[in-house]
Amino acid sequence: MVRSLIHLPDEILNSVLCYSSPRSCAALEQTNTRFRPVTNEPLLWREYCQSHYKFWDNRHEIRQKLSRPVQSTDWKALFVSRYLVDCSVTRILGCILDSQTGRIEKFRSVVDLGYDAKDTLLRHGCVNSGDDVLARSPRAKALAIASWLEVNGLTGIDPGREYHTLDHNFLGMALQTTGHNSLPLVSAAIFCFVARGIGLNAQPCGFPFHVHVIVTPQPGLDMEGNTVAEDRKGEPLYLDPFRGARETPVSALRSQLAFLGMSTQDQITTLGESDTSAVVLRCGKNILNSIRLESQHPEALNTSMDVVSAKYAAIWSVMLLSSDSRPTDLRHHLPRLMELFVADFPSDLFLIEKYIVPLFQGLYEHEHILERLHVMKTVDEIPKRVRRRSEGNTSIRYAVGQVFRHRRYNYTAVITGWDSECGAGEPWMMRMGIDRLEAGRHQSFYHVLVEDRSVRYVAEENVELILLNFTELPGSLTAIAGKHFKRWDEKNLMFVSNMKDEYPND
Repeated sequence: MVRSLIHLPDEILNSVLCYSSPRSCAALEQTNTRFRPVTNEPLLWREYCQSHYKFWDNRHEIRQKLSRPVQSTDWKALFVSRYLVDCSVTRILGCILDSQTGRIEKFRSVVDLGYDAKDTLLRHGCVNSGDDVLARSPRAKALAIASWLEVNGLTGIDPGREYHTLDHNFLGMALQTTGHNSLPLVSAAIFCFVARGIGLNAQPCGFPFHVHVIVTPQPGLDMEGNTVAEDRKGEPLYLDPFRGARETPVSALRSQLAFLGMSTQDQITTLGESDTSAVVLRCGKNILNSIRLESQHPEALNTSMDVVSAKYAAIWSVMLLSSDSRPTDLRHHLPRLMELFVADFPSDLFLIEKYIVPLFQGLYEHEHILERLHVMKTVDEIPKRVRRRSEGNTSIRYAVGQVFRHRRYNYTAVITGWDSECGAGEPWMMRMGIDRLEAGRHQSFYHVLVEDRSVRYVAEENVELILLNFTELPGSLTAIAGKHFKRWDEKNLMFVSNMKDEYPND
């Protein structure tokens, strides 16, 4: 059993001291002559020099010293000299802050200490309080912004929340909702906006799988605010605001890219600034991925977003901004785009004609799209059949624009049209059991728009009117109501129809 430190082998003592501070090492030397050899070990003090001081003045020739045998340099004396510089710079900084007099000479004293002063200056520049951010170096500013955003919960995702939730893809949701949850791309956008506001050149960096931020210094300067040679550029700073206020070493990013098999040139491109179209394209892909994952678990769907509109916009971005894709690579997006266009966004016909049709020139999809557009134009030119209540339709109980709840299925919907009796085909009526209804097929039927965006055909006996204020209506219903209605009538608690050409009395 080892009774005290003096009985430990030098190898173990050396390992312990490697994890201790130089001050503790020096104190241990004073306690017993037994410790003098191990506390003066050159390897130990070389480790202290490397771990405590990153920047060295050229007069030290530190690279040459590190390449030589360890015994050829008095590493302890070298560390002590750097420690004294550290103390001196700290004292001078304190004097500068304490008095506005004689600051020029004090600054000169720091400059005279050369590059050895940099470690101390950087350490004192990293403050966690509300001190003046604008007076710091570009690196310190960037880290301070990332720290402030993290502390105030404006970046990242709260623990326990599903990462791919659709809401996390939208900047507006991240800023307006209580949790401010956002994917890395949106967290990066928030950081860049704030950083540019105080003069930093911050841009998203399209690193695979996880968007970072790249902060580049002004021409002629480095990230510490120091002047660099005209033929040199200051090295940029990489940050991941989503994960917090920590700098990401570029070497770590390059290692990951090399692991993915990227060439050196591709690594340089990937680690550069992303342009706006690349960011929008990536956002669109993220949205489609969130919708795909949530559709696999509909019971977990929890979003206030208009999913259909989000999906439609995302597909547009992929179709238009995938500049390096061939038309054949975009084929699998076309059916989804056309389905949403026909069902929910027919007024975008000329956008489809202008931007989508040319993408498929020479392919069989080209003629198919043109035919679909021609049919839609033709149908759009056909006048609607006028349905007046005075022409055998006096028994119609409800009107276009009224909101109701389905008696059997309990969904909320709004009436968009009506027939004096069931106008569906015989196969549909047999499949739906229309003749088993109390009033059968000879009752009024209503075309309705449901809160889930579906369009249905409902028998009058299943309609139960509800009187709600506009703010009480399902948000998903009000989001799509503009397709059929002008506005909300607060007095009668119903939508005002914009289909007077078809239903003039409603």
